[in-house]
Amino acid sequence: MQETVTIGARFKGPPNSGNGGYCCGVMAKHLDGPIEASLKVPPPLDTALDLVRSPDGIEMRHGDKLVGVARKVVLDLDVPALPNPLRLGGDPVDAPGRPKKFTPFGTCFVCGHDRTHPDGLCIHSKLVEGHDGMVASHWRLDAGYANDDGNVGAEFIWSALDCPGYFACAPGEAALLGRLTAEIMAPLKAEGEATVIGWDLGASGRKRRCGTAIYDARGTLVAKAEGLWIVVDPEMIKP
Repeated sequence: MQETVTIGARFKGPPNSGNGGYCCGVMAKHLDGPIEASLKVPPPLDTALDLVRSPDGIEMRHGDKLVGVARKVVLDLDVPALPNPLRLGGDPVDAPGRPKKFTPFGTCFVCGHDRTHPDGLCIHSKLVEGHDGMVASHWRLDAGYANDDGNVGAEFIWSALDCPGYFACAPGEAALLGRLTAEIMAPLKAEGEATVIGWDLGASGRKRRCGTAIYDARGTLVAKAEGLWIVVDPEMIKP
C-alpha cells in the first residue's frame, strides 16, 4: 500500500501543523483493532504526505522524513462511567493551581473557540463537577463527518479523542500530542449528539498522560484512548 494524503488547513491543531488526533486517525483508519499512533514531527499542512505500509503498520512520510507511525497494539484502559447527571463547570485552564502560561489554539479543528460548527468539531471541554481530574463536552455531530455508511469516520473519532485529553492533563501548558492509542468499539451515527470525556492519568517530567472516551446519546461507550502529551517551549508553537 502507498497512498498520498494532504492535511488541509481546515484540520490544523497548532496554527501551522495538523491536529494530532486527526493526523493519527488518518493513519489508523487503515488498520483494525486498537491502534497506537505516534507523531515524530508536527504534521505539515497543505503538503503531500505518503502513507506507506510497513512491517509494523503504517508510516506517514514527507519525502525522507518520518512524520508518524501507527501499529496494532493491546489497549488496557479502564474507562470511567459517564457521570449521570453530567454537570459541567468552568474552563480547565482557569482551574486553581493551573500555570496559565499558555492559551489553547483558537483555530484548532477540534477545540478552537474561533471555529464554527460544523467546519470545526467545537468540542469545548469543561470541568465535571464532583469528579476531580475529569473534563467533558457535548459534541454536536454532522453528516459531513460521515463515511458512506452514515457513521462518523475514524479520523473524526480520533480527532474527538485528542483535545479533551489536553484539558484533562495539561491545561494552561504548551503541550503537543506525542502518542494516541485508541480503540473504536462501536459505530457512531453522524447525527444528534455525543459526549466526550477526558481524565488525568498523571505526569512525569515533561510528559502528561490522559484518558479520553466518547459516549453516544444512549450512554454507550463508542471509543476510548490513552494519550501522551509532551510539554514544549511555547515559542515552538507560536503562530
